[in-house]
Amino acid sequence: MARPGGQRGSRGQPPKRKKRDEFFEDEDAVDFFEDAGDNQAGEEADEGEPSSDEEETAEQKRLRLAKEYLAGIRAVEAAGRDGAEDGASDEDGLDAAVDRRLRQDAAEAMGWAQRALAARVVLPEGVPRSIPGQKLHRGHSQSVTALALTADDRTLYSVSKDGTILRHDIESGNRERMSSGAAAGPSGAPAAHWVVPGARQTSRAALLACAVSSDGVYVAAGGGSRVVHVWDTRAGLAPIKSFPGHKDAVTALAFRLGTHELFSGSLDRSVKLWSLDDLAYVDSLFGHQAEVLALDALRTERVLSVGGDRTCRLWKIPEETQLIFRGYHPVIESCAFTKGGEWVTGAADGALGLWSAARKKPLQSIRAAHSAEADASPLGSIGGNAAAGVLSVAVCPASDLVATGAGDGLVRLWSLDKGTKGTKGLSQLGGLPARGFVNGLAVARSGRFVAAGMGQEPRMGRWGRDGKARNGVLILPLTLRAEDAAEE
Repeated sequence: MARPGGQRGSRGQPPKRKKRDEFFEDEDAVDFFEDAGDNQAGEEADEGEPSSDEEETAEQKRLRLAKEYLAGIRAVEAAGRDGAEDGASDEDGLDAAVDRRLRQDAAEAMGWAQRALAARVVLPEGVPRSIPGQKLHRGHSQSVTALALTADDRTLYSVSKDGTILRHDIESGNRERMSSGAAAGPSGAPAAHWVVPGARQTSRAALLACAVSSDGVYVAAGGGSRVVHVWDTRAGLAPIKSFPGHKDAVTALAFRLGTHELFSGSLDRSVKLWSLDDLAYVDSLFGHQAEVLALDALRTERVLSVGGDRTCRLWKIPEETQLIFRGYHPVIESCAFTKGGEWVTGAADGALGLWSAARKKPLQSIRAAHSAEADASPLGSIGGNAAAGVLSVAVCPASDLVATGAGDGLVRLWSLDKGTKGTKGLSQLGGLPARGFVNGLAVARSGRFVAAGMGQEPRMGRWGRDGKARNGVLILPLTLRAEDAAEE
């Protein structure tokens, strides 16, 4: 169980760190490059070994993948240096370019670096009724509630209030229905006597959250059945495990990058940690005074949670502590890390917040970020406060591009503006047409498209309804300038 910041956990006092490294674990970067050196040494040692027909071990697989990765980077850098001089100087320059690329990739993977992508996005003049190439993937009979996009941008998972989970192929548009077992699965323990039923009531069959691991192997979904269902994509379309334990609906799921550790959040105010390698429960994190509505995690052993108690909580898993950040808004509906130690949140009253782990209050708070009066969508919306709440937030991985969704008929794009001491604020780039409630968002790592989970109703209730909207997954393509043109 995580304890409030400043208290000692059952595992003893955590090791002291320098103040500037309290959140950013620089030693992880050192370990990465030490591992790379070990792999290179292993490569030289294994060159003379004879081939074997024995099954490839995990270590051999890691070494093979490292060789392929390094060879691929070297080939790309060599292709870009066709006009360079020949000889030793050219070889040295290629080695330096590969070294820079490896360091950049490592920093992006750890969540420390951001690509300048927002300046390259080309948006249409005004807000058209549709944009060329946009597609609506149907298949859900009720509102889509959450999305999960694989790291290679090829496969998208969506869940809905109708209790279905679909696997979409982005390029072909083909979809497969995965067996959720939500109706027949275990119902979980009854709600504790101290959990007062609130206004957020959902169907037992509804699925409200989903997540996919960074390697695409595991998919998780949860909802009104209080159970976390897990699929192994290598084993078929049926779930391999269902985790009971939550005492109310599961509302949020997130994988830690590069691992098979899964976090789940619920209306029962708790966050739980599961190990999918062992298919086992690990720990519970308590502290929220109201329902948990959204989670996000990067590569470090941290998880961010937000909910109905006006707080963002940054949980430090090894230390068993939490940092509490209090907002000005009654309910925080959504959250997403922009990089290690910084994140954005969306609130039910329409505010968009930018936060840093170094400050207890938001760096920036944009009120009425999805105001119906500003940049009204030609598709229309139901209007009013029901359409203004920021229901979903997504960040293009390792970049400065942010997307937000509400019920005002637009998916809005934002740029993270850099300052001398980190991100200084958010500035709006424009909007893309999306009629209905945008309950889930995902931005492709390549920046080629934004996926929006659309519904006639908001994710957590029925206080608003847009009968003219269509339930499904909307794919909105993005046009990017060349990097040289963006710099000019």
